[in-house]
Amino acid sequence: MEPVNGDDYLHRIAAFIRLNEKGLAEAGFQRRRRQRPTPSQSSVFNPVFWFMPTDAHQSAPPRPVTFAIDTHHLFYILMRIESLGIDVGSLDVTVNNPSKPMHYTHIDIGSAVDKSETLSLASFRSSLSAVSGLSLSSGWWGRPEQQSIDAELKYIYSSFTKIPALQLKSPGPKVIAELKDEPPNQSALPLDAFKNLRSLSTVDIDPRMLLGWDRISESIRSLTIKRSGLEDVTDIFVGAVLDDQARRDGLLKDQRLRQIPRRQPSWANTPLPASVPEDVEEATPIPDHPSIPSPSALSPHKWGFLRHLSLADNALTFLPTEPLPYLVSLTHLDLSSNLLVSVPHGLSILHNLLSLNLSDNMIDSVLGIYTHLGQVLYLNLSGNRLESICGLERLMALERVDLRSNHIDESAEVGRLATLPNIGEVWIEGNPLTEIEDNYRVACFDFFHKEGKAISLDGTGPTFYERRGLAPVAQEQELPAKDVPTPASPLIAPIGPAKLRGDHGMATDAVTAVSPSARPRTTSVAVSGKPKKRKVKRIVDLNGDGEQQFSPGSSPMAMPTVTGLEQRFVVHVTAATTGKRRLSGWTPAIIFGV
Repeated sequence: MEPVNGDDYLHRIAAFIRLNEKGLAEAGFQRRRRQRPTPSQSSVFNPVFWFMPTDAHQSAPPRPVTFAIDTHHLFYILMRIESLGIDVGSLDVTVNNPSKPMHYTHIDIGSAVDKSETLSLASFRSSLSAVSGLSLSSGWWGRPEQQSIDAELKYIYSSFTKIPALQLKSPGPKVIAELKDEPPNQSALPLDAFKNLRSLSTVDIDPRMLLGWDRISESIRSLTIKRSGLEDVTDIFVGAVLDDQARRDGLLKDQRLRQIPRRQPSWANTPLPASVPEDVEEATPIPDHPSIPSPSALSPHKWGFLRHLSLADNALTFLPTEPLPYLVSLTHLDLSSNLLVSVPHGLSILHNLLSLNLSDNMIDSVLGIYTHLGQVLYLNLSGNRLESICGLERLMALERVDLRSNHIDESAEVGRLATLPNIGEVWIEGNPLTEIEDNYRVACFDFFHKEGKAISLDGTGPTFYERRGLAPVAQEQELPAKDVPTPASPLIAPIGPAKLRGDHGMATDAVTAVSPSARPRTTSVAVSGKPKKRKVKRIVDLNGDGEQQFSPGSSPMAMPTVTGLEQRFVVHVTAATTGKRRLSGWTPAIIFGV
C-alpha cells in the first residue's frame, strides 16, 4: 500500500468535514420524530408552496454521520495542530504493555530502505513548526486553489471541539508518508481537543492508550469498548479517570508514563510456602496495590450522564462491582460475546436499567435472575447454554425476551412466560424444541392464549391454521340470580261469629269480601316443619235449627243430613262485592272455616 502524503490527507479531512457538517452535528444526539407537514402546507395545489425554496419544505433531518478515524492518522493530525501552538494535550505519555498495538504491523520482504536521512518522530515534530506555513501550489491538475495548511488545520481543530460522536479504530495499512519509517508508536493519544464529546466508540484498541478520561467521564452519554483486550474494566472507569486527573493536577512523579496497575491475587508474584497455618491464612488479608486509589475517591459527577454502555466482544470473565455505583444512570447495557457463565450479581444496583444484552456467553442458568434485574424491559439471552428459563417468570416488567440458540427442548419452558403481564415478543428459534415437537408454535401460542395474551413468536403472530389449533378458552359467565316466583295469594274471606236476624235471616257479618288491592302480598313462602293445625269447622243451619260444631276427630254422622234437592255451594267472593255476600244459588247449608 502506497503511503499518503500528509498535506493531501489534511485537505481531504477538511473537505469531508465541510461536506458533512450537519450530519456530524446530528450524530451525538437522539433523533426525535418530527411532525409531518399538513396537506395544506405541502400540497402541490397550494400556490404558496410553489414559490418556497427547496430547502424550506424538506422536513427530513440530515443523516447522522460519525467521525471515524484510526489512531495513526489522528496522532498525525494532533501533531500538526500542536505545531501551530495549539494545546491538544500531552503527546509524550507512553503506555507500558498495552493490550493492543498502536501501529499497523507489516513485514516488508522487498529491498531494504535507506534510512540514513530519515527523521525520528521527535525531530519530525520539531521540524513541523518551520514548514507549517508552506502550502501546495495552486492549480494542480486544474483543481481550484486550496486553502493553506494552517487554515485547514485551524478549521479541523475547530471542528474537533464541536464533534459530538467519535469512533477510533486500530491503524490500517494506509499510513502517512512522513511516518512510514518511524518505529512503532507507543505514545498515548490525548482527546482533549474533543471538548463536546457525547458518544465514543473504540474498536481494536486499548482504551488505556487514550488520555482525558477525567473530562470524558463528565459529559459522555454513550460509550462502546469493543475488542479491547481488557481483563478488568475497572482500569478504565476508575483507574484511568484518577490517573488523568492526577496528571492534570500535577500530582504524578512521572508525567510521561501511563501505568495503571491492576489488582492481582497474591499468588501471581509470591511463591506459596510449604504450609500455611489455618488461623494465619484467615487473618492475613490479600494486599492491594498501593498506588490504586479507592473507588470512593472518584467524584460523584463522573459517569453521571452515561446512558448506553457496550462492552461486547472483550472476552470478559466477570463484571467487577467497583465501578457500578457510578453507573447507576445506565439504561442500556451490552455484555454480549464475552465469557460470562452467570448473570453478574452487581447489576442489581443499576435500578434504571431497561435493556440488557447477555447473548453469546456461557450462561447455563437464570435461577434467581429476578434478584439482580428489577425493571428490565428487553432481555437478550440468545446463544447461551440454557436448558431451563426458571426465574424469568418473575421479571414482571419484561416485554421482550430473546432465547434463540439455547438448549431448550420443551415448549412448557416457554410457557413459563405466559404469566408475565406485559410480555409481547418471544424469540425461540434455534432451540432443540423446534425439531423435537411438530407443532411447537401452536403449543407455545396456546400457553399465552389461555392467559388471554397475544404475542409474536420469532417475529410473527399465529397464522390462520395455528389459531384454529388453539384450545378454546372457557369463559366464565356469571349466572343471573333467579327470582323465586311468588305464589299467588288465595282470596281471604275472614269469617266472624254469625249474627242471625231471625229464623230465616241470613248472617250479615259472616263473610267480609276483601278486594285484591287491599289484601296483603307475600313475597316468600315460609315452610315449616311442624304439622299444620286443622281448624274446627262450624255448620250453620239456615233453616233455623241452630248451630252445630264438630271437630276433625268427630263422627261425620254429626253433620246434618243433606237431601238430594239440597246443594252445597261454595261462597264466591269477588272484587266487585262491597261487604255483601253473593251466593251462587239457594244454599241450604254453607261450610265456613273459622
